[in-house]
Amino acid sequence: MRIRSLSLGLIAGATLALLSAPSHANCVANPPTQSNTTFPASLTGKLAYHSYVSYGDGTSQIFIYDFAARTLTQVSKSTWGIQDPMNAVFSPDGKWIAFMGITNNAWNVFFWQVGSSNMPINLTNSTGQTRNEDPKFSADGKSLLFKQNGDVMQAALSYTSSGPVFTSLANLTRTAPSLEDSMPFPTPDGTAMYYAQGTGSGMGLYKQTMGSTTRVAFDAPAGLATYYPIVRADGTVFYARWLDATSQADQIYTKVNPSDAPNQLSLNDCNSNNSDPSPVNGTNYVFFSSTSAGGYQLYLGDASTGQRWSLSQFGVNSDTTKAKLGSNYYAGGPATAAPSVTLLSQGKPASASSSYSASLGPAYAFDGNTTNTRWDSIEGFAGTQWLMVDLGSTRTITGVDLYWDAGAKVYYIQTSNDGVNWTNIYSTSSGVSWGHTSLANLKGSGRYVRMYGTQRATQWGYSLDEMQVWGY
Repeated sequence: MRIRSLSLGLIAGATLALLSAPSHANCVANPPTQSNTTFPASLTGKLAYHSYVSYGDGTSQIFIYDFAARTLTQVSKSTWGIQDPMNAVFSPDGKWIAFMGITNNAWNVFFWQVGSSNMPINLTNSTGQTRNEDPKFSADGKSLLFKQNGDVMQAALSYTSSGPVFTSLANLTRTAPSLEDSMPFPTPDGTAMYYAQGTGSGMGLYKQTMGSTTRVAFDAPAGLATYYPIVRADGTVFYARWLDATSQADQIYTKVNPSDAPNQLSLNDCNSNNSDPSPVNGTNYVFFSSTSAGGYQLYLGDASTGQRWSLSQFGVNSDTTKAKLGSNYYAGGPATAAPSVTLLSQGKPASASSSYSASLGPAYAFDGNTTNTRWDSIEGFAGTQWLMVDLGSTRTITGVDLYWDAGAKVYYIQTSNDGVNWTNIYSTSSGVSWGHTSLANLKGSGRYVRMYGTQRATQWGYSLDEMQVWGY
């Protein structure tokens, strides 16, 4: 049996009537494995998973198998400085994976840009005994659900020029420490979420409406641990549940509504553990882990027919000393890494409509110092003023950071290829008086970039400690 005691640090690892599934299937003792030649050719996406010898032993690594390229890659690296990275999930666009791992003696949630050489970004930055685990994306990629110290959290996501950041964080369950909640997964429409509550044989699944504490039991049988809900795009919930209290063998079930009877899939091996389902949207296929061949290995199953294929032909199961768990499938095909975003403006030639003095000239807004040097425009009736940087060649602009010493209430970010004809890529009429303003997700290009202010936010002139232009 796979250990699921949340108090010891749980890790992870349904149909509208399953596109064409029987209403009540059963497990099969020693189910046959289909021929490698019959493996569905329609699966051309990517599969992320982790493997380890034993949970918490420091051997966990994250892998991605690309079915289109037929390549298996260990993506986690020792240079990341992250112990036991695991439970990776793709963002809806396939450009990022979110995963959990240990830094500073705490479990944290990280983002890594798929296919890049960039270091992962720590989104939770916890230390000590804090546990941030089980990340899952909303269907639109705008929020992330995860477990934090026994409660389910929802973080709003913003993709800035320097990478993803949490812009807000809300505790959705608020039951810890008396009750432990884990493994959240949002519904496709984002109106509710499923999660596990409790530990050991007392663990059951619940469905809770977003923005409230209203919840109902989804599947919480007495004495049978039920956990790891994953929701297919049609609303079918795949999850794991003990076959019985004696064997405590993991089996994969499906349901749609709380009132539905649990549907035990015939792809299950009655004599082994079968867990961590990852359904493929728009199909009856589901990736899962099973101990049919000994330790946990990865399989593909057909939830309607019960057919199952081993992923051994792809080299995924070649190391039999390690368990393979936490699979997550991205069906969008080969995702190419986005160009690496860099700081384009530092040290580049700068000019301005005016300067208060030579020691407060435009170059000081691009010298890399965000606190002790700055550009100031003239004061008094400053009116319209601008600060411009020459990037040297036409570049794609994705973000601008403004470190205001004295802000602009109304201003524009503009780009130009010739320094004469300008295009607005950002504008506001509610700018701040002072402080750091990060303008993310900008879409523009040009050799020249400028801040064009038309109304001050203070009695002073416009003043910027630093202006950073990001892009590639």
